[in-house]
Amino acid sequence: MKELGIRRAKLFGWPNTYVFTKAMGEMLLDTREAICRCVQSDPLPGWIEGTRTIDSVIIGYAKGKITCFFGDLDNIMDVVRSLLRIRSHQQSTLIFGCYRSETFLMMQVPGDMVVNAMMATMAAHSGQQAELVYHMSSSVRNPVTYATLEHCGFRYFLANPRVGRDGSVMPTKKLRFIKSMVVFRVFMTLRYKLPLEVMHLVNLLSCGLLARGYNELNRKYNFMMYLVDLYKPYVYFDGCFDDLNMERLRMAMKKDDAEARMFDFDPKHIDWEDYFCSIHIPGVMKYAFK
Repeated sequence: MKELGIRRAKLFGWPNTYVFTKAMGEMLLDTREAICRCVQSDPLPGWIEGTRTIDSVIIGYAKGKITCFFGDLDNIMDVVRSLLRIRSHQQSTLIFGCYRSETFLMMQVPGDMVVNAMMATMAAHSGQQAELVYHMSSSVRNPVTYATLEHCGFRYFLANPRVGRDGSVMPTKKLRFIKSMVVFRVFMTLRYKLPLEVMHLVNLLSCGLLARGYNELNRKYNFMMYLVDLYKPYVYFDGCFDDLNMERLRMAMKKDDAEARMFDFDPKHIDWEDYFCSIHIPGVMKYAFK
């Protein structure tokens, strides 16, 4: 069923079943946020529920289990989710003939800004039938790259070293990024696949003495490569998306300074280095790290 679902998704232009089914679900919703990061200020700085996307990498890095990752550090972090929301909106019109009057596109921004933007758009179009796409992201007005997150993660854990189960301080090393997928696959083959094949051969010669260990390591390797194929379309995507409608709404709200401050959703007000080092990463470690 899993392989059938992936083939079905690719038939309609989606890389996997995850984004395909989300596109189908969005046809039933008027609002849909993509990636909500830890809240910036309200109600509690750094609060987050559950582990999402880049948080898995942060937690893996904190545990010392991730030492290498693939991707382009110069890419802007929120662009992939923007594309998926826009394309899903178009697909709903072309394939299923179902058009929603209002679609909100929420990307890599703090959760409280997402809520503020949704409330502002609902208030602005109450009782109207406007056909608008509100794209809430930072990729144009205040872009942030993966390099910023990598630098902030290293800086944070250098100042706040992790402690292992035995009480020893875990050394903080910079996360190695491999820009080319070809180079990454060669690295994985030489570093992990070839030793696994040698272990497999030894296991056969020893009549299955290493079967349990080999099967477990081989399962982990296959799962890792499955995740690589799953996230490859997003990690190497390069693009930015316009948020003109949201900017017009921000300009209209400036007529009331008190309201604009209370329902702030301007991505230019985010200092990304301060946000990651002082709010997001500490929030992940406090509320999501287990």
